[in-house]
Amino acid sequence: MTGFVFLRVRAHRLLLAAALLAVLLTTAVLATLTAFSGAIGDAALRQSLRTRSAAQAALVVRTQVPPGKDESAREEVREGALRTFDGLPVRLRSLARSGTYALPEKDRAGRGGQPGLTRFAALDRSRITLVKGSWPGGAGRDEGAGKGGSKSERVVEVALPETAAAKLKLGPGAAPFTLTDRLTGPDVTVRVTGVYRPADRADPYWQLDELGGRGVRKGVFMTYGPLLVAPSVLTGSHVSAEGTQWLATADFSAVTTDRVDALRDAATEGPAALARNRALGGNPGADTALPQVLDRAERALLVSRSTLLIVALQLIMLAGYALLLVARLLSTERGGETELLLARGGSRGRITWLAAVEALLLALPAAVIAPLLAAPLTRLLAGQGALSRTGIQLEVSAGTGVWLAGVVTALGCAVAVVAPALSAASGGRRSVRAPALPAPLRAGADVGLLVIAGVAYWQLDSRTSGTGALSDDRGGQLGIDPLLVAAPALALLAGTVVTLRLLPPAAGLAERRAARGRGLPGALAGWQLSRRPLRGAGPVLLLVLAVAMGMLAIGQGASWDRSQEDQADFRAGAQIRLLGSRVADGEQAAVFAGLPGVRAAAPAVRDAMPLSDSRQATVLALDVTKAAPGLLTRDDLGHGDEITAALLPGGQRPKAGAKPRAVVTDAFLDASGSRVGDRIEVPAGSGKDGKVGVLIAKSVPELPTAGLPEGAEASARSGGGLLLDLPTLAARLAASDGTPPAPTEWWLTTAPGQADRAADALRARPDIDPEQVLVRDEIAAQLRDDPLGAGPQAALLAVAAAAAALAAVGFAVSAAGSLRERSAEFAVLRALGTPRRQLARLIAAEQGFLLGLALLVGLGLGAVLTRAVVPLIVLTGEAAQPVPPVLVELPVGRVALLLAATAAVPLLIITALALRRGDPKVSLRHEGGH
Repeated sequence: MTGFVFLRVRAHRLLLAAALLAVLLTTAVLATLTAFSGAIGDAALRQSLRTRSAAQAALVVRTQVPPGKDESAREEVREGALRTFDGLPVRLRSLARSGTYALPEKDRAGRGGQPGLTRFAALDRSRITLVKGSWPGGAGRDEGAGKGGSKSERVVEVALPETAAAKLKLGPGAAPFTLTDRLTGPDVTVRVTGVYRPADRADPYWQLDELGGRGVRKGVFMTYGPLLVAPSVLTGSHVSAEGTQWLATADFSAVTTDRVDALRDAATEGPAALARNRALGGNPGADTALPQVLDRAERALLVSRSTLLIVALQLIMLAGYALLLVARLLSTERGGETELLLARGGSRGRITWLAAVEALLLALPAAVIAPLLAAPLTRLLAGQGALSRTGIQLEVSAGTGVWLAGVVTALGCAVAVVAPALSAASGGRRSVRAPALPAPLRAGADVGLLVIAGVAYWQLDSRTSGTGALSDDRGGQLGIDPLLVAAPALALLAGTVVTLRLLPPAAGLAERRAARGRGLPGALAGWQLSRRPLRGAGPVLLLVLAVAMGMLAIGQGASWDRSQEDQADFRAGAQIRLLGSRVADGEQAAVFAGLPGVRAAAPAVRDAMPLSDSRQATVLALDVTKAAPGLLTRDDLGHGDEITAALLPGGQRPKAGAKPRAVVTDAFLDASGSRVGDRIEVPAGSGKDGKVGVLIAKSVPELPTAGLPEGAEASARSGGGLLLDLPTLAARLAASDGTPPAPTEWWLTTAPGQADRAADALRARPDIDPEQVLVRDEIAAQLRDDPLGAGPQAALLAVAAAAAALAAVGFAVSAAGSLRERSAEFAVLRALGTPRRQLARLIAAEQGFLLGLALLVGLGLGAVLTRAVVPLIVLTGEAAQPVPPVLVELPVGRVALLLAATAAVPLLIITALALRRGDPKVSLRHEGGH
């Protein structure tokens, strides 16, 4: 029996080779997607915990350690950190500091009469770099250093931060000076021995320092420091000690997504246990934002996996159909053999068993090879597209999940190969004349499929939470909804199946047009297509699926890229947005407008407006004339010039005291029940009852930075936004004896390419905190370089390429089978004197018509589905709909390249078949013998 199986395989080796290629390709791609999903999730989690979320993922412990208990307290903190990080390796760093001291009074004139303040601190010296001088030692004796020089007293050696040393004009070799304790402690004389700078100011360690490692901070008082001292200075009686802080950071290099739940629970319980530990002194504190970081990472991981599942389901659908097409052709080729076996007593079970053995011969190599290919293919994916910009390194291995995916996929492919043999084993003869439509379509199966796809799409579109293919279970836990994940694949399948109904009328139209011509090839091609329109249905459907999937991939990738840019625009509002400063109110306009690279500086005031149903709207008053040139909007959501014209009709501000005009979002109108032309009251300044009346002049879909106000309650929902002109509002308040509000933000328009320069100048100022400076380009880079967002985009193109390859295999097999089936017909035509050139044109006309129809239908279907589905499945890392909504893009160049690449192999196949030289005598002899 084994020999008979191999004889069957040898007799149809080309068809089985095509089936093996399809099985291997499908299994390899799905195994790679499985490996990629796990690897990208683990790598993205580690990268987030070690880079952008490193400070939030650290544990900060603040204590007032009892004298002599430093080592025991350190051990207690270490043990608590190990529990907090679920046993991961922990590194502990400390910062012990003193109380506040005042600098000498002689420098007050240069600081507005206010004393400069500083602190002593024992820093972790691995976090700093000595720039000048030497490290400070312990306290020594210095003759004549006391007040008036009448007696000798201890002098504390210190090192200054580089920025503070420049401001104070101090350095190694400077004369000792005295610091005054701000409470009741004794004065301290210090000598500067060195100057240091932070090794990396972005290091999480500097969150222990109230100045963030900047050295100088301007507020009500000018603060310098900290002054680096030896640890013994703070443990002795030289200075007043305030407390010790520890920063515990974990080694997340071995963390995987499977450990998220345990790590989150430990990070929730660990700080609470440390806060109750009395061995750390009175009233210790411990906190970490690791649970929130893990929540965000888990939501982003769900978004990434749901996108990969959507793509995988589409590929499974295409691969299944390609395998069914090849298997059906194989079954047709073996029709005579199957009838002979049945006539000689072969049972249906035996015939099915033979087909199953052959299918396993195809599945076993794929099940072994595909998981082994998963690791190198995953690394190849990591170096493509948006993911290559992130610099992420994937650690991939063929684990249990990958092998399981490979085996299950290979067995599924084997089932698809066996399926046509089950019907063939029944032994029934087929009708010579095929119906215009398959029986399922005549029974309305395509209509039923359309209804199912419509319901799934409706469910996806009606998600009020805007979470795409994600949904909450009964316990409120976010997860992947199988129906919503399947919705795009169902829509694609329904649209493709409907194509079958287009084939008969399209073939009839082709026949009528061909009949008007004089050439034999066109007339015969039209007649054949109209007589048996479903002969080419298989390859047509495959190509339609491949083109539509490719367009979905291109559209989703391009739309995702555009969405990241749009989100950055609407989060920033301008090239640079400053959220606050300690610059004097009267100096802000001149200071910010004079920054290098800044063309205009527009003041803004932001407030929250409570609405019904726990909604809050953002009220933004902005100097629109100064902000308009750099206002970041999107043309389809309201152009900047249109907004300016609505706020300032005719380009002129109204007379003093006139009612301000407002531009609102559509969401604000819905939440407030207002309409354009209504007069409403909004919170602003210190007018009557803290409100001012405004006229709604225009509504737009979205306004920049008009999301949920900062500091809103967790239960609050966005009520849209409202934009006013700040000078007009200020004039209205002044006319009604109110006080115009002071600017809370500044929107800066920069020259092209000068945003980084202006941002650096802002962050270098001591009266501005670096985190208050929002730069549009930095936000966009952070969004684009998110591995969990960029990862699926790399997989999309890979799946599209696999779909095109599967379609090419199916088209080649179908075209070759069709030609072989009609070999006798062509032989008769050759015997009647038809030239080879006309037969070649006949083949080219038939196959070219099918190819053109497939490309055209796939193009239309792909465009419709892309515009319908992409806005629903492109989500943010928080599993929410992006703001502003996704603008679907289908780049013409990429679509043209897709069509060319998809058509390339079929065209080569058509050309090869058309030029193929066969012997008509052999075909006629075979037909007569049969």
